[in-house]
Amino acid sequence: MRWLEASTPWLIAVIVCWVAAGLFEFLLIRPREKAALEGKGCPYCGTPWSGLKACGNCGRDLVREQNHIVTRVLFTVGALATGPVIGIVVVHLLTGK
Repeated sequence: MRWLEASTPWLIAVIVCWVAAGLFEFLLIRPREKAALEGKGCPYCGTPWSGLKACGNCGRDLVREQNHIVTRVLFTVGALATGPVIGIVVVHLLTGK
C-alpha cells in the first residue's frame, strides 16, 4: 500500500489539472465563442450563424477544432503528472514493494 500513498499527490494533481481544464474550456471559452458567433455571424461573409460547425453560405469552418491554449497547458501538466504515478505502479508491480 505504500505505492498508493506515494502516488496519491500525483493522482490528485492529475485530477485537479484535468478538471480545471475541462471547466475552463466548457464554462468560460465555449459560451463566449458561441455568443460571438450568434452576435456577429460568420466572420468571413457575415451570414447569421445557423448553429452548425460550418457556415451555410461560404462553407468555412466557424467552430475551431483546437482547444484554448490555457486548456491545452492544463491538460499537458496533468499528463506530465501521470508519469510518476505510472513509474510508481510499475516499480510496485515488479518488486512488490
